Amino acid sequence: MKIEKYVTVFEALAQASRLKIFRLLVKAGGNGICPCALAERLKMPRNTLSFHLALLTQAGLCCSERKGKNLFYRAQCGAVSAAAEFLLKDCCGCNRPKEKQNV
Repeated sequence: MKIEKYVTVFEALAQASRLKIFRLLVKAGGNGICPCALAERLKMPRNTLSFHLALLTQAGLCCSERKGKNLFYRAQCGAVSAAAEFLLKDCCGCNRPKEKQNV
């Protein structure tokens, strides 16, 4: 993954509403969750939710699937895992002494 992609992932998660949405998507698991349920839980207007879901999708943090007339969104945790690995391995180096890593 190129550094620009990591920046996109971190930018998407660096906003409170999108972070809350992503966390709910993770909790929903593999079945996903429909936007109406997300909007209700977050007490967020659907057009605002749609904007945030589009940004999360563009960042590779979620995907959507149509089941009949309903649309379900699922978290793509691999993007977060890759970004965290980038920070801890490539960016920060993790060259700390072992006893301090468990903080």
